[in-house]
Amino acid sequence: MSNYKVLNSRGKEIQTDLSLHPGEILQDELEAREIKKSWFAEQLGIRPGHLSELLGGKRNVSAAIALKLERLLGIPAEYWMRAQVYHDLFMERHKEKEIA
Repeated sequence: MSNYKVLNSRGKEIQTDLSLHPGEILQDELEAREIKKSWFAEQLGIRPGHLSELLGGKRNVSAAIALKLERLLGIPAEYWMRAQVYHDLFMERHKEKEIA
């Protein structure tokens, strides 16, 4: 078991019982910047349906997509990858708790 913990500015461990899929974060970002989804899908080099599935949490952010998001939005690829991995781990832990 790892001793890794996320701490707030006061040194207290941060725990949450929810996780946002990176697609939800991307959806909010596109809305805030008033970017049309069809245009954005074209810039990413993916079909609009693929983007809709990503925004809806049905598809994951790959390394290739993370790099394209970095280029288009100026948000580091590492951010998108961390968000995806955190979400995946959260979901697996939730499944384990349901089984136990």
